[in-house]
Amino acid sequence: MSYIPPHKRHSKDPTKPTPVPDSLVTKFKKNLDFKSSTSSVKRNKIIYSGDSISKWFLVGSNGIEDDVPSYVKFVPLSSDSVECRKGEKPSILMNNNVQNVNMNIGERKDERTQWLLVAEKVMEDLVLAYERVKTEMKEHHHVSRLVARFGKIFFYGSQAGPVAECSLKNLNKMFSTDLPMSYLQHIKSNVVPSHGFSIDKEKETYTVKVSHYSRPNATINCKCTRKEDGRLSMYKVDLNPVRHLVVDVSCIDKNLDMRLTLTAKREITYLSDKEIGDIKALLESATVDPNVKGGLRWPFGKALSEDGYKEFEVCHVRATIYKNKTLRLRVRETDRFNETTGTGETKREVSLTLKDIDTKIQEQNTERGCVLEMLRDALGTIWDFLHCDAYLT
Repeated sequence: MSYIPPHKRHSKDPTKPTPVPDSLVTKFKKNLDFKSSTSSVKRNKIIYSGDSISKWFLVGSNGIEDDVPSYVKFVPLSSDSVECRKGEKPSILMNNNVQNVNMNIGERKDERTQWLLVAEKVMEDLVLAYERVKTEMKEHHHVSRLVARFGKIFFYGSQAGPVAECSLKNLNKMFSTDLPMSYLQHIKSNVVPSHGFSIDKEKETYTVKVSHYSRPNATINCKCTRKEDGRLSMYKVDLNPVRHLVVDVSCIDKNLDMRLTLTAKREITYLSDKEIGDIKALLESATVDPNVKGGLRWPFGKALSEDGYKEFEVCHVRATIYKNKTLRLRVRETDRFNETTGTGETKREVSLTLKDIDTKIQEQNTERGCVLEMLRDALGTIWDFLHCDAYLT
């Protein structure tokens, strides 16, 4: 009998719980972990380095804003697809100045010029973060990645109305990377050809997150492809990346915001050949099923390996990778399911990897002026990614 995940189970008698087989009671007691509720949260958390840098600022028609302009207001989102926190819908920043909608060509050029000032704003923090990453790369064989993502900053705990009347210090922020399909079509139809991008490859992969009871806080990411028989083949394994720099930019004259991150991908060095074989056996026992969230299904009792490795999240990814001389563009759709929380989500995401800057800044005796100019060029391209149909509120 095939294992039916919780989100697809149906009971003939809703008042009567499904009985637990006697054979499972002993196994349950053997693997019982009273700290599981705490460790399940920790093992999938975002990891920041001890000296990580986090910044947030606004950019408008007047350049980088030290204070929130009076014409910016909070607008609550009412879409059913928006993530709630403690039953609360988020708000977004919106420009309430109708004059900016009717800018002429000259004014829009000035607006773009103001946007390029972001390069000077983040330069010092970027160089400092890279100096710290270099140490990690030498000692632990980490691989750095500088990525720009596009989405919208959600604010929780805010009230509708002028931002100036609210206390920003008490607000919780979340960067949502989920984008409407119309935006993906805009990128493929307009931005890709205008910036000299060409298709590098198309990928369909499955990422399975695995943990072990002896290391409950460590998340092992297993990257897999699908074989002809519908089984998985693991081609890469690593740990959750470490964030060294996060810069969130609210673009108040645009419909999208930007997040710039510097992360270090971590290799796994502590797994033995037997452990790797055990993880592969766990993955190979799964089958692809497009009718379940996450796209994968395990036979009954096979989601936990003999040596204690357990899958707790799966993500089916369809991605198209583009590249030009200096940038790498990724457009992808994801279908994710978390076994621990019993929740799933689908997303459409767009990101730019600033590969030339990443390479240049790691060279010995690199001139900052050269890096600054490269960053300005990248921001010029990013500017064209910030156009999106207005979010429905």
